[in-house]
Amino acid sequence: MTKPARWPAEIARGLYRSAMLALLTCPLPAVGVAVGWGGARFAYSWSGRLVAPTIVRLLATVGETLLVAVWVAAALWIVHPFTSRALSRAARRLAQRWFGLRIEVTYRAVPAVTRMATGYWWDGAEYHKSEREARRRAKVHARFHDPQLHWDGLWALVAGVTVLPVSLLPLLALAGGIYLTPQQGLLGIGIALIVAGLAAAPFAWRVFRPVAAPFLAPAPRSRVAELEEIRADLTQAQSAELERIERGLHDGAQARLVAMGMSMGAAEQLVDADPEAAKALLAEARASSAAALAELRSLVRGINPPVLTERGLVDAVRALALDAAVETTVRSTVPSRPEHPVEAAVYFAVAELLTNVAKHAHATGVMIELGYTAGILTAVVSDDGIGGATASAGSGLHGVERRMAAFGGKLEIDSPAGGPTRVTVAVPCALS
Repeated sequence: MTKPARWPAEIARGLYRSAMLALLTCPLPAVGVAVGWGGARFAYSWSGRLVAPTIVRLLATVGETLLVAVWVAAALWIVHPFTSRALSRAARRLAQRWFGLRIEVTYRAVPAVTRMATGYWWDGAEYHKSEREARRRAKVHARFHDPQLHWDGLWALVAGVTVLPVSLLPLLALAGGIYLTPQQGLLGIGIALIVAGLAAAPFAWRVFRPVAAPFLAPAPRSRVAELEEIRADLTQAQSAELERIERGLHDGAQARLVAMGMSMGAAEQLVDADPEAAKALLAEARASSAAALAELRSLVRGINPPVLTERGLVDAVRALALDAAVETTVRSTVPSRPEHPVEAAVYFAVAELLTNVAKHAHATGVMIELGYTAGILTAVVSDDGIGGATASAGSGLHGVERRMAAFGGKLEIDSPAGGPTRVTVAVPCALS
């Protein structure tokens, strides 16, 4: 098709896309204009018949203008949480379809509520007396306190003063020309407007791209927001760990200790009348004490493994490798022990990665490489499994990523479909 012959198609496409952009970007400006117009008519009526010196009337006008501005701002703030997310998602789909501009963002998921040892419920940000209230507040907090939602609102405002007026130009020019052409004496102006609208149609909608690229992108994250989310994660992890310890003590060691006490009491009563039965009860009590001790050691090992405290990260990871469900090799070039908090964090990160391999990777071999270069401690876990590992919300990898962020570290995942998978944990620290 020759270039002149493409013009009708380009014009039709431009008019359609301009109309789509106008519909997507007009809601907030429409609300602002409507509230501003109605508020101005109401507010300015107060001083319309005011008889006073000029300075007093000027101050009254300024006050009324500020009041109208507050009303407009309040209306936009109320409307934006209910419209910005849907409009931004639609705009991202258009950006991908029209320009191939793929923009992926993540909205805050509703956090799981956790019952704390105190009896209160934690929703990720606040404590509540009931589970129902905690779940309700968690939904509200995730929906209306999401930085990405507020960034979408900024997109709606910026697009309303940039994309909207430019995309409306060819539509308004065409509509105005069609209206003026039949009017007596306005034929020339009408034709000029129609020609201008048709000529601008293939280009006006392209203003969308330079605005979409920065303002439809993921919201910039502040360090304070990241630390608040990490604190919420750590609080829930701490609660889960306390519940595990409480359950382990109640169902295991505590029950065995109670049974041991009852056996020893019975043996005390039988020691004179039936020494053999007393000996049997004491033997049973000794077996219960050994089992309780083993359970306590197992429980403590999950909190802080003795091998980690006594021999350090490298030997603790080697102990993990010996117990792993998949054949695991460990290599290390770490010259000495890192700081204990970092050492424990990396140890549990490696333990989580090995658990993921056993559950999901279908691997036959795992390699763990520990290293230290330029003040950065690294742990690389590689497997020959099926790949496809991602740090999706709620996954074990996501939890490792968030815990590493608390130490200024990061998690890197290289896991193409079909494998292999290579996960790197890197944390800045000093060695002893």
